[in-house]
Amino acid sequence: MKNIIILSTLLLSVVGFAQQMPQTNVYGYNKYIINPAYAGASGCTEINFSHLNQWVKIEGAPLTSLLSANTRIGKSLGVGGQILIDKIGMLQQVSGLGSVSYGFTFANVHQVRAGLSLGFNQYRLDPSSAIVFDPNDPIVTGGNQSAGTVNTEIGFTYNWKNLEIAMASKQLIQAYSNFGYEGLNGYGLKRHATMYASYNVDINDKWSVKPSLFAKGTSNGYQLDINADAIYKNFIYAGLGYRTRVGLIARAGVNIRDLFFVGYAYETPMSNIAGYSAGSHEFMLGLRFCKKDKDKPEQVKVAPIDSSQIAKVEPIIQIDTVYIERVDTVYIEKIMEAKNNMTEEMQLKNQGQLPIKSILFEFDKAIVQKVSYGELESLINLLNTRPNLIIALEGHTDAKGQESYNVNLSKNRVNAVKEFMIANGIKEDRIKINYFGENKPKAENETPEGRKINRRVDIYFIVE
Repeated sequence: MKNIIILSTLLLSVVGFAQQMPQTNVYGYNKYIINPAYAGASGCTEINFSHLNQWVKIEGAPLTSLLSANTRIGKSLGVGGQILIDKIGMLQQVSGLGSVSYGFTFANVHQVRAGLSLGFNQYRLDPSSAIVFDPNDPIVTGGNQSAGTVNTEIGFTYNWKNLEIAMASKQLIQAYSNFGYEGLNGYGLKRHATMYASYNVDINDKWSVKPSLFAKGTSNGYQLDINADAIYKNFIYAGLGYRTRVGLIARAGVNIRDLFFVGYAYETPMSNIAGYSAGSHEFMLGLRFCKKDKDKPEQVKVAPIDSSQIAKVEPIIQIDTVYIERVDTVYIEKIMEAKNNMTEEMQLKNQGQLPIKSILFEFDKAIVQKVSYGELESLINLLNTRPNLIIALEGHTDAKGQESYNVNLSKNRVNAVKEFMIANGIKEDRIKINYFGENKPKAENETPEGRKINRRVDIYFIVE
C-alpha cells in the first residue's frame, strides 16, 4: 500500500508538471532534443538514439525511447526530426515532429540560430492493469482510450567565442486531448520554457571544462540542472550535475573516431523514493557524418619521420639544401632586417614574426594534406640546423559549424603539427602555439576554394 500511495503521488505530480516534456539526462550530448534551433547547427548529419529507464524497480515508472536526426542544408539552413515513445503508468505517448532552423553570423564572431518544430502527439490510456479503488471511476469504466494533439516548438541559440546560450518553448500552442470521458477534461499540454547556457574553458592542449546550466518548467514552477563536464581531447567526456528536487546526475561518453558516440547517465532517486528505487539509467548511441568538399585533393595522414634516414636519401638532401638556403638568405635575413629597423615598441607588437608557410588540412579533421607533407620535412631539417629559431603555429578553420567547435578543431590542428615536430626531435620549448577557429580567414568562406585555404596552420619563425 505504501508503494501504491507513493507511486500514485509521483505519477500525478510528474504527469501534471514535468513528464509532459519527456525527461532526459544526456541533453548535453544531443542538444537538438531540447531546442529545435540546434537542427543542423554542427554542420554535420547527426543520428542519435537514447533510452531512459526512470526509477528502476518501481512498477509503472517512466520509460522513454527517442530517435532523432538532423543535418545542415547549404550554409545556413538546418532540418531535423524526432520520434518519441514515452510510457508512464497507464499513459503511453507516441509522437513525431519535424524541425527547420536558420542561422547567421554578424560582426564575424556572433552566431545566432532560430528553429521551429511541428509535430503530432498520439496518446493511449489503458486502465486494464490499474489497481482499482473505485470501480465506477469513469477512467476505469471507459476502457482503452486514445487521442491526439498538435505539438509546436520554437527555439533560439546564440554563440560568442566559448559562450553558448539557448532558449526554447515546448508545446508553444497549448492543446488538450479529449479522451471521451464524460465529465472529465482532456489531457492538457502546458507550455514549457527551457534555457541552456554553457561556457567552454580550455585548461591546456588536452583538457577542457564546460560548466553549464539547464532550466525547464511551466508557470507553476521550474527545475534547474547545475552541471560541470570535463573533456579530454574531444574523446572522453565525463560530468556531474545537481538537479533541484531530485539529486545528483553522473554521465560519461566516448567519441570514437569522430563517428560514433556512446553515452551513459545515472540519476540518483528522489529522497522520498530512495528506499524503493535504484535510480534512473539512460543510454545513448550517436552517429555523426560530416561531408567533405568535392574539390578537396587527395589527403594522407602525416607519420613521424626519421630525419637521419631522410639525410641518407640524395634527392631529399638536394631539395632540403635548396629550401634551407632559400630560407636562410631570404626569410631569415628579412626577419633580422625587419627587427633591426623596428622600434622597441614595434618589436614588442610584432614579436619579429613574418609568416612563411601554411599547412592545409582536411575538412573537419586534424589531418595534414599531402601537398604540405614536403614542407614539414624541410621545416624539421631547417629547425635542426638553426637552433636560434623558434617556431610559432597558429591554427584556423573555415566557417562551417559552431564557433566553439571550430576553436577546438583549430587547436587539434595546431597540436597535430606540434606533435609531429616533437616526434622528429624538435624541443617543445621551441614551439609556440595559438588557435583562432574561424575568426581569421585568409579567403572568403562562400566558395570551396576559399574554405580550403582557411583550413590551415600558419607557420612563423621567431629569431632570438
